[in-house]
Amino acid sequence: TRAGGLFTSRFSGTTEELADLHHSFLIRDGRMLPIRFHELLREGDTSQNIYLEPDDFLYLPSSLSSEVYVLGAVYQPRAVAFKDQVTLVSAIANARGTVENAWLGHVAIVRGSLTEPRIAIVDYDAIVKGRATDVRLEARDIVYVPLAPYRSLENYANLILNTFVRTIAANEGGRAANPNYQRPGVTIPISQ
Repeated sequence: TRAGGLFTSRFSGTTEELADLHHSFLIRDGRMLPIRFHELLREGDTSQNIYLEPDDFLYLPSSLSSEVYVLGAVYQPRAVAFKDQVTLVSAIANARGTVENAWLGHVAIVRGSLTEPRIAIVDYDAIVKGRATDVRLEARDIVYVPLAPYRSLENYANLILNTFVRTIAANEGGRAANPNYQRPGVTIPISQ
């Protein structure tokens, strides 16, 4: 290809992938397209190969960063630095807690690739009241605190993923257009 493929880094005779293909995405007309970048670039699955169009937004995050993303009905939606034992309670506390009318019985934890996510619904209210065990998070988990209960798990998952990709697109687009870009208060800071 004319683009030259993915960048790799060589340290001590090893090659380390710099792009996290499982969390990469393409936005077209405000919607995330279900492209499996790992299958396309590592397994040669040409069914995942599409032409880019003007105004497409392609995001290839670094495989070296590890964060947990907290979105929805929290005071400061953000990326929380992932350390060995980040829990649901500590991640939400790092986002300055939940807003007053948050629906705490249906907090979602999204894990896995963006095209085939696994979603767990957790009763955060029971956790903070000591009736349930706190949940240990993994790097790149997305925590979503809703304002209302969901009616369909599929629609809930789509809402969460679209909120996630649009927030990242807004942050990265603002940064690309203006190096002095000041993020609005309700975005996720993306580490460099």
